[in-house]
Formats: sequence, structure tokens, C-alpha cells
Amino acid sequence: MNDLFSSFQTSSKEEWIAILKKELKGESIDTLNKFNRVEEVTFPSYFHREDQQNQFSDPGLAPYTRGIQPKNNDWTIATTFRIANEKECNQEIISALMCGTDHLVLEASNNGAIHFETLLQEVGLSFIHTTFRAKSAEQISSFLEFTKDASVLIEYHNNEELLEKAAAFSKPNTKLFQIDASSVQQAGGTTWQELSIALAEGHDMLVKQLDLGIDPDTAAANIHFTFGIGSKYFFELAKIRAFRTCWAKIVQAYDPKHTCSLAATITARTTFVNVSLKDPYTNLLRQTTEAMSAVLGGIQHLNIQPYDWYSQKPNTVFTRRMATNISLLLKEESYLQVVIDPAGGSYALDTLTETIAERAWSSFQWIERNGGISDLEVRKTLSSEIEEKAGMRINEIKEKTEKRIGINIFPNPEQIDNDWTAIPECWNNLNPLILEQTL
Repeated sequence: MNDLFSSFQTSSKEEWIAILKKELKGESIDTLNKFNRVEEVTFPSYFHREDQQNQFSDPGLAPYTRGIQPKNNDWTIATTFRIANEKECNQEIISALMCGTDHLVLEASNNGAIHFETLLQEVGLSFIHTTFRAKSAEQISSFLEFTKDASVLIEYHNNEELLEKAAAFSKPNTKLFQIDASSVQQAGGTTWQELSIALAEGHDMLVKQLDLGIDPDTAAANIHFTFGIGSKYFFELAKIRAFRTCWAKIVQAYDPKHTCSLAATITARTTFVNVSLKDPYTNLLRQTTEAMSAVLGGIQHLNIQPYDWYSQKPNTVFTRRMATNISLLLKEESYLQVVIDPAGGSYALDTLTETIAERAWSSFQWIERNGGISDLEVRKTLSSEIEEKAGMRINEIKEKTEKRIGINIFPNPEQIDNDWTAIPECWNNLNPLILEQTL
């Protein structure tokens, strides 16, 4: 057993291609080269070991392409709650925790005061993670005072305002600055557009902290990233791996004392681009494959949002439980939390990871050369490019070159009386893309 691989005969690339041609029964081998027109990326699916250019480091080692965890692939199960009535919301939270949730995502409904003692009564914050989507800095101050040393992530629309209060707000287990790249994905952007904007905004926040005298390790630890999850399974998986590589490269440039500072903290969040309110149960299948791609990419937190979160007739008691159940299914029945970097060893996925990383890094360099992510012209150009990609996605749905069950093919024979409410604007005030609404 110590010499396991010598027991199996190896195949050369020529032998491998000969077998593929035989199996294709006369079809051209070029059919295995998949070109994604929106992403502008070719994805060959028959790479051989001889095609591998770079050898990635092991999981748990910098630059963390293969994940930051060396012993398992576990993630937190994040469940979303809107804070309207604190007492009622508390009962929903307790119920979710009893059903497998170990990460609360608390979304403020307005900028008014929140009574956290009531909201989080009997909740053991020290045993779970909590994300707070705040509407005001005062809410954040009150939340951090209540949570004390518990592990929390803050989501707020104005990182500049938080930066001014960093001295008061920063705590060892608090990640104060969210870089929300999911809003790029929700607007219709590509994987590499999402990554390049995340890199640019993350770098901007890193530098601004350093300018305040915060050391590189602490500055990096204050930042966390949120990515949306799209429908292209392998692209989304490779996207997560590619981002960790690029972010480690940025942080390394500032000579942190600890290698672990190069590791990005990532939340993957389902968005609503591919959601259908007219054929609701197909959403559970879509969210499952989206969640799988994020999990196999090695994220730390998984937030599957109720698919009717922005609908006129939500049934969030059911859809929230189904969202939690997807994570439980991936853990308790599929055991994906115990398999470290399941994508490792796939030469095609390794190559796709490198391709997306190169595209994202090139775009990030363009942003930096032209004044940074805060420059109005840079943001205008990036917005136009994202809108162009959104338009391409819409055309694919209308022309049915890209098929979505219940959206543009196989319509639900049952008439569902439900429609969308307003979804928040996306990155740089771009309109959100919901493919169902474009038809």
C-alpha cells in the first residue's frame, strides 16, 4: 500500500486522447472544449497531467488556493432573519438553531434602535457565528457591545464611516469591513469581474487601515468577503479558489508577520439571478448545485437565502428551513465537510482556476493603474462592462441558447400567483438582474 500508484498503469496524453476519440464515436474532440461567451473563457474538459503547468500548495498552506483548512472542509450554516419584531424574531432564531443553523444572519429592517437582549435571548453567541446587516453605525455599536467577544461579521453600506470608528469597533473576533462582491454577481457580472472588484475594494480597505497605523495582520483580519454563487458549477468552484490565490498575493506585498493573514475569510451567498417565483421548487435544485460549487471551492460560511426573500407573497418559514436543509444535506448525507479540496487533482479545474485568476488579476491591475476603485471614471467603465455582460445573459435566455427550467423552457403548468418586490441596488447602483423578469 505504500507504493499504491505503481500498481496502476499510467497513460500518456496521446493514449488518453485516443481513448476519448474512441468514446466520442466519430464526433470531433473539439466538442469537449467548452467556450463560455459571457465569461470569454474556454474550458477544455480533457486535460492530462502533462498539461499541468503549476503545482498548487497543499490545503492549509499559502497561498491557500486549495483552501485554508488543513484538516476538514467544514463551513457554517448561515440562516437569514429580518429584524422587525424582536420577540417574534427570537422565536424564529431559536427554532432555526434547533434545526441545525450555527450562523445567524440578522438583517435590520430600518435604522432604528434594536433591543438585542430580546432578539438574542437564550442564544449562545459564543458557540455560533453571527452576521449583522446594519442600517446605522449606532446599531453596530449597540450590537458589538452586546455580543462582547463572540465571533461576528459586520455588513454595512459605508465602510468609510466604520473606518472612522475602527478604534472603538475593532475587537479580536470581529470582522468589521465587508467587501460585498455578491452585488456584482447579482448585477450580471462575470466571475472575474466579481473577483477584480473584490480585490480592488479589499486592497483599498487594507491600505486605508495601514494609513491609520493599523498593522498588516490586523488590517487583513478586519476584512471579510461575500461572493454570489452563479449557475456555472465549475466556474463558481474555480472562482473561489482563484480569489484566495490573488488575495494572498496582495496581502503578502505588505509583509505581514503571520502567514495566516494571507487567508481570505469568504461567505458564499445565493443570489436571485436564476430564481423563479413561477416555478418555485426548481429553486431548491438550483440552490443545491450553487451551494455545492461554493462548498467544494472551500468557503467558510454558506448563506443560502430563502428564494422568496424578495417576493410579494413570501413563505419564509418553509423556504428558510429548506435553505438550512440544503446545507444539512451536503453535510449529513454527502459528507462534503470532511473531504479536503475535492477539486484537487482535476487538471481541467486547476487550469480553469488559473485562467480566472489571471483574468481577475489583469482587471485588478487595470483598476489600480487608472486611479483605483474610488475613481469615478473607473467605476463608470466597470459598470458599463457589467451591464454589457448582463445584456448578454438576457439575450441568451430570450434566445434559449442558455436554458433555465421553469424560466424559458418547460414552464410550470401550475399558475403561481407571486411576483417580485424591489431588490436592493447592486454594485455602484446597478440594477439587479433577475432572468425571470426579463421575459
